[in-house]
Amino acid sequence: MDISYKAAKLHQNDLCGVSRFGEMMESAKIRVAEVAAEIERLGSPIAELEKRVRAIIAAPQIAALEGRERAQTLLPCEIAAEAVSRCQILVANNVVVLETLGVIALTRYIFELLVWLRTIHQVPLKSLRFIMLSLKDGEDHTSEHIAHLNAEAQFLDEIAERDDIVPGMTALLEEHGENLTAELVADFNKARMEAIDLEARRHFVAYAADAKFNGYSFQAYLIRKKALPEAEADLRIKQKIRLEFVSRFGQSLIDEAGGVSKWNWFDSARAVGMEPEYQYIYRYTSRLLHATPTSFYTNSKNLEFTEMRLLLEYVYVRLLDVIDVVSDIAVRAEDKRGLIFD
Repeated sequence: MDISYKAAKLHQNDLCGVSRFGEMMESAKIRVAEVAAEIERLGSPIAELEKRVRAIIAAPQIAALEGRERAQTLLPCEIAAEAVSRCQILVANNVVVLETLGVIALTRYIFELLVWLRTIHQVPLKSLRFIMLSLKDGEDHTSEHIAHLNAEAQFLDEIAERDDIVPGMTALLEEHGENLTAELVADFNKARMEAIDLEARRHFVAYAADAKFNGYSFQAYLIRKKALPEAEADLRIKQKIRLEFVSRFGQSLIDEAGGVSKWNWFDSARAVGMEPEYQYIYRYTSRLLHATPTSFYTNSKNLEFTEMRLLLEYVYVRLLDVIDVVSDIAVRAEDKRGLIFD
């Protein structure tokens, strides 16, 4: 065979390969748009489902339940209503305009949401654990905020002590003597303030911008006088809500539901038949979201259309599952209401 003929055939095969690849990419791009549209269309049935569940929650026959019955009927509905409400927001924010991190985060969130909903659907009493973990997390977050405010006020005090112009001016005067000018003083003071402000910013001080104008000592005073008391009051409110919740349902029932024992995603996913998804979706999204060593050497700044299609397909079918699980939770509550009144 002539060499030039061989080269021509190889070139032709390359062109065919490029063409097929281009067709595949175009097909994936079209499918991405189609699945995104399908997800958007779920907004209406999800909204209707939320309306239905909230009507059940408001029904006197359901709202009057107490103890175990309340935990197994009303609380699952309340959690389900918030879940579908959040789904509407997530879909509106992450599918109308497709963006890599938004789609990855949406995929991860839907996976985790479905694990929780299936857990509660499987064992309705687990709704107590869900809410207890939520209340504890809220308290922990506020406690951490208080600790940060205290540390920040202390740091601002230290910065204020160093924000003393006298030592610097003394050194400047010794250096320049009679040649010291107003311009040199102004430049020195500007550089000194910029260095202090930059250190405050790099120390992760939430009130660094305010301290720049209010002064570091006064800003520390404001934190202790206003921000800290507000945060401490917020913590007391959250603690009171948790104690009232425990009092209403009883510690023994809460312990039976799992209390505030640590939540493990792998074990929880496996318990509701979602271990394969944990192994793939959870780890895949973690690999893309977190600064793992692998992510440093993976070109994952933007999803390929085939990857985007895969994740959106997952979001779509799992949103259908969310609708099914929440619908079943609603049916159970409606049956319970019927039993009460028949």
